[in-house]
Amino acid sequence: MTIKIALIQLRVVDSKEKNLKNAIDLIRIAKKEKEANVVVLPECFNAPYTADTLLNVAEEIPTGETCRALSNAARDYGVHVVGGSIVESFSGRLYNTCTVWGPEGDLVATYRKVHLCDSSLSGKMTVAETKLFTAGSKYATFTVGETRIGLGICWDMRFAEFATAYRTMGCDLLIYPAVCDVPTGEQHWELLAKARALDNQAFVAFCSPARDTHAKLIPYGHSLVVDPWGRIIQRATEFQEIVVADLLLKELSDVRKRIPVFEQKRNDLYDLKVGSGFRIALLQLKVGTNKAENIENALTKIRSAVTDRGARVVALPECFNSPYGTQHFPAYAEEIPTGETSRSLSAIAKELGIYLIGGTIPEKCQLDNKLYNTCTVWSPEGSLLATYRKIHLFDINIPGGITFRESDVLTGGSTLATVAIDGAKIGIGICYDIRFDELARLYRNQGCDMLIYPGAFNMKTGPLHWELLARGRANDTQSYVATISPARDPSAGYVAWGHSMVVDPWAKVIVEASEEEATVVADVNLQTVDEVRAQIPIFSQRRTDLYATKALEK
Repeated sequence: MTIKIALIQLRVVDSKEKNLKNAIDLIRIAKKEKEANVVVLPECFNAPYTADTLLNVAEEIPTGETCRALSNAARDYGVHVVGGSIVESFSGRLYNTCTVWGPEGDLVATYRKVHLCDSSLSGKMTVAETKLFTAGSKYATFTVGETRIGLGICWDMRFAEFATAYRTMGCDLLIYPAVCDVPTGEQHWELLAKARALDNQAFVAFCSPARDTHAKLIPYGHSLVVDPWGRIIQRATEFQEIVVADLLLKELSDVRKRIPVFEQKRNDLYDLKVGSGFRIALLQLKVGTNKAENIENALTKIRSAVTDRGARVVALPECFNSPYGTQHFPAYAEEIPTGETSRSLSAIAKELGIYLIGGTIPEKCQLDNKLYNTCTVWSPEGSLLATYRKIHLFDINIPGGITFRESDVLTGGSTLATVAIDGAKIGIGICYDIRFDELARLYRNQGCDMLIYPGAFNMKTGPLHWELLARGRANDTQSYVATISPARDPSAGYVAWGHSMVVDPWAKVIVEASEEEATVVADVNLQTVDEVRAQIPIFSQRRTDLYATKALEK
């Protein structure tokens, strides 16, 4: 695959409206005339880089004027837009934030500048970002095709460890929107781009505003793209222009094979400890017959998981807003994302700035008037990242045990769903889906590091198979697996087993609830995924000449 990247080195003026119009016009040209599939804007592209002007253009993400314009442009032209950076206003604080918009106009990533620039060149330039901004604390990646891309902003480029952290996450391209002044640009701009590319054997793109000699901080310009060998493949002048480069991804394997520095690192002497992963909370909730109370209980427990337990990702159980039973599904069903439950989940995810795996709810689809058992996933901005409709419906008959037929009321889904969270790729299944190893294998083939299954096993199958299947899927795919059950209610028509758990890639249960309402928390460490897969390399040892699990084209 080839990525065609366009760096838009636009001239920033003292008018937000004019800057936005200029940016949208240039995005159109980059896509329509240059045929780019990734378009990058510079740091602080909607206002000159001074404290006064930046304060005046602060806005919320994703509801602000700039975000709406970028979302529309990405959708209208069918292109990934890396939105440089803007001043984000959130909970009384300001951040220097990059947004990334997918070809459907969806917000696929946000990155808050981690390293704030406090520097002083005697007699030339003084910058004190810490007086204006709050520093971010998270990495951010997104994917285009099979290519994982890491984000930094300007001053971040000076920190070699930061770039290497992205490389260890599997990134092949690093993008840095930046405003670098002329004195430091002349000395370090090209040097840093080459160094980050060569050190990490990855493509690197720096995108600057055009030079304006009348500005308080005069941007250096010279946006550039560097290949994994450390060679500049495209470089702008100092004026407004669009720089386009074809990134031949096969060069990555070539340079990494010829100069295998990552295999030769002396981790016995030095080891980069990357905060690669996240803390996940599983909410094993009591579910009653009052839908509003079920939702409110979930919201209360979500807040507690974040504020008291420090969760970055929160996962809810299957049918958390409804009793589990075919007789209940029609009455509790609602549309997604306009229904009461969806609106509540979106709002709480945005309020707390978390990723929310919304368990499942009975979904009524307006298009076909059918009912589905559906999981929604919500971003820290409150946007709907993914929906997954249960593929394998729970139709079983165990004489003397349990008989149940979801298919009497529900329709099975037909598509897989994955989401990217803090460097991890996560596949979604629901309850009975966990019994089908082929589905888990397809997610592993797609590069998933974790599988999450909201589920409601019963008192017959739970004791026999709940832990066994979770550990089996973890062992088969060498991934983290989380299973989230409702709490046990002996008085319910359908009694759930409980015992929500997280299993690591070694197939070890690292946290497990009892049968009662509870919140259990685990730290997901992506380095563990890499270690297990390197030490027991079954994925590369598979005999695909004899067998292969592949998704069928529809």
